[in-house]
Amino acid sequence: MGVVYKAEDTKLKRNVALKFLPVHLSASEQDKARFMQEAQSASALNHPNVCTIHAIEEHDGQLFIVMECVDGLTLRQKQNAIGFKQAIDIGIQVADGLAAAHEKGIVHRDIKPENIMIRKDGIAQIMDFGLAKLRASGGKITRLTKEGSTVGTAGYMSPEQIQGQDADHRSDIFSLGVLLYELFTGQLPFKGVHETALAYEIVNVDPAPMSSVKAEIDPGLDAIVLECLAKEPAERYQSAAELSKELRRYKRESGRSRISRVSRVSVAEEPAVSANAVVKHKGLAKERLLWAVSMVIVLAVMAYLAMSLMGEQKPPPMTVRFFIFPSDKTIINQSAVSPDGKTVAFTASGKGSTLLWVRPMSGLNAQPLTGTENAQFPFWSPDSRYIGFFADGKLMKVDQSGGPPVVICDASGVGGTWNDHGEILYAPEGNGLFRVSAGGGIPKQVTFLDSSSNESSHRWPSFLPDGNHFIYVALRVHDEAVMAYMLSLADTTKVKVLSSDANVVFASPSGVLFLKSRTLMYQKFDIGAGHLVGDPKPVAVDVGLVPRLALGDFSYSVANVLTTGGGRSVNRQYAWFDREGRQIGTAGPPGNYFDIALSPSGTQAAIQKSDLQTGNSDIWVIDIRRELISRFTFEPAVEDDPVWSADGKYIYYSNAREGTYNIYRKISTGIGAPQMVTPAGLPQHPMQMSRDGKYLLYEVIRPKTQADIWILPSDSTEKPFPYLESQFVETYPQFSPDGKWVAYVSDESGKNEIYVQTFPGSGGKWQVSTKGGSQPRWRQDGKELFFVAPDLKMMAVEIRSGATFDYGVAKPLFQTFIDNYAAPNRYAVTENGQKFLINIPIGDETANPITVSINQIQ
Repeated sequence: MGVVYKAEDTKLKRNVALKFLPVHLSASEQDKARFMQEAQSASALNHPNVCTIHAIEEHDGQLFIVMECVDGLTLRQKQNAIGFKQAIDIGIQVADGLAAAHEKGIVHRDIKPENIMIRKDGIAQIMDFGLAKLRASGGKITRLTKEGSTVGTAGYMSPEQIQGQDADHRSDIFSLGVLLYELFTGQLPFKGVHETALAYEIVNVDPAPMSSVKAEIDPGLDAIVLECLAKEPAERYQSAAELSKELRRYKRESGRSRISRVSRVSVAEEPAVSANAVVKHKGLAKERLLWAVSMVIVLAVMAYLAMSLMGEQKPPPMTVRFFIFPSDKTIINQSAVSPDGKTVAFTASGKGSTLLWVRPMSGLNAQPLTGTENAQFPFWSPDSRYIGFFADGKLMKVDQSGGPPVVICDASGVGGTWNDHGEILYAPEGNGLFRVSAGGGIPKQVTFLDSSSNESSHRWPSFLPDGNHFIYVALRVHDEAVMAYMLSLADTTKVKVLSSDANVVFASPSGVLFLKSRTLMYQKFDIGAGHLVGDPKPVAVDVGLVPRLALGDFSYSVANVLTTGGGRSVNRQYAWFDREGRQIGTAGPPGNYFDIALSPSGTQAAIQKSDLQTGNSDIWVIDIRRELISRFTFEPAVEDDPVWSADGKYIYYSNAREGTYNIYRKISTGIGAPQMVTPAGLPQHPMQMSRDGKYLLYEVIRPKTQADIWILPSDSTEKPFPYLESQFVETYPQFSPDGKWVAYVSDESGKNEIYVQTFPGSGGKWQVSTKGGSQPRWRQDGKELFFVAPDLKMMAVEIRSGATFDYGVAKPLFQTFIDNYAAPNRYAVTENGQKFLINIPIGDETANPITVSINQIQ
């Protein structure tokens, strides 16, 4: 949130701390507003347990706060050296400071050990009100984060913060409870290994008593801390002042108890006891013991008889949760748990390719399945032996124990399901559902898009237990939600089930799982009647969602095994590299970035930036010279694949607002509304415009021919026409500078390779790469062609073409940090071919694990 300097106030001769906004955030009005709010919030307080704010100033356009320079360490730095008595004192002081803030309507919202300073004299002071929420006059709430967003620090947030609900002062009390629990026991009350697991535990799991972690902790103190950690705000202490009072009371009473115990031990005298009294006492004790044992036996017999008559009441099965971590340098993508619940299949990308992996629940290691390169969307056979998946325009299956994959049919799909009659139902992109034998054959269409309901695609079929009925979702134009329907293979009458944010799957004993606002819900489902029963119940929070696919990041087995998660926690940067691979600069601030395209002038870059909270993405523009970034598109739909017009006047991009990707263009200054430039229908993605501005190369996804290359003439009187159509996948086309050739990627040899073909027509074709390749780019003088190899090396091919095409051997330049060599636009190259702008990970980019929950649905 800020950069802090120690400084000297030369007028008052005192040390102060100056807190500045980071330079790369200084252009953000929201960050400035939050920064101002921190100063206003804290300056309104005058309390020994709150860091004092002296002033707020501005220098060279940068705001900074002048605050008290606290001579000490953070609680995080000191917590291992803090004794029990001091821990209680710190809890009281923090509660007092919060009470003062809450009295003025200020909610901190980020109480954690890093924001508590312990001075050398033992005084605790609360720092950093940058996430505070002020109650303005009239009781209004001043929000600096959007409704439903999550603000705070993982592990210390309250349940209402995690769920995006309104968080009042009682949220701080919950966070202080977490802090106290950690201070007294040395560990956090919620122990998820990543943010998703932490969030789930905070919302759903009650913490263990502190006395179960450290037996010496008094039950009275346990009760105080656990009341702070109540899930419902109404069940917590209703004020920090009340909590401070309880901690003081406990401190007094525990002190008296210690004094009393010491006094009794030191001064009490054992009274004299006669021999007769001893005998009488022992006889009475023996009599009482026999009576107690008799009662226990009687009660045990009664309990046994009661269970025999009524039947034994078994306790509900225990919920077990664990995590599957990706292997080194891989990112887990889609996962699917086997019907018997014994194995998880997942796709994982890394080291230049995406493979299908399997991990038995009883084992510790996952194994890749050879021959499954570019696998997507795995699903299981009902006997848990085979895994179906899509790869390179084929629907395939592979034995989970290994062996070569078998092609079932030509298909590029978004979801499949397999029944016990040996039939597979799958969903091609932009079409209805198709049915095919698992042994292979000719697919037959089962569902058809309903134009009257503006349906654009049917996806994610899921068979019900009878193997005849199934649930699927329909995507509709201009609608972010999807509608789930039930249908049978023998009947064309569909039944509306529910509206969801993504795929819907059947879950035993008789219910469905679906996503609402990234919360996974379970609701009972009457299959015979085809309607929901009762109220939905939350199962997991903060579940991943890919809006453009309408795909939730979860899978379920009838053995009551649920998986959620995977993917990555990303922070990326566009960085400049020379031909030797040396990083020589950056472009724009860090962010969650994907595609990139340099402007013809080389002074701007159009990029795809994703929102981690919503899963949505937009096109942004980086001003390379000024290191500034500005948003270019603002629609609630996924936008990607930016392409500049030859004169830099327009930016073309694909947009999923119609339910499937179509190509739009917008004036590069950001003025005006976007215009759709290709006919709606099939998924389409722009790739590059010719240097003379006459033609736009773009990719079309078709059910029969997979990915094809088309041409859009800039002359509006001419219609788009195909350039390359075949049974193979042709993609990522790029014009040569003179417009005579098109470089592209094709899998006609069995793997992705770089080809060059004449334009227009088919006067000749040459394979430029020999060991795989993707993302071709031309040097603007036409003397080199660059591409990325499967091992992520940047490759260069010398081009000696004139009247005919002539080329040299591909040579490696340097090792890149590109995360997916098969992606379309992860790098750009300058006109002279001397510098490369590459999307690289920075900091601690982490691959998230899969969370496995057994017996979660009860």
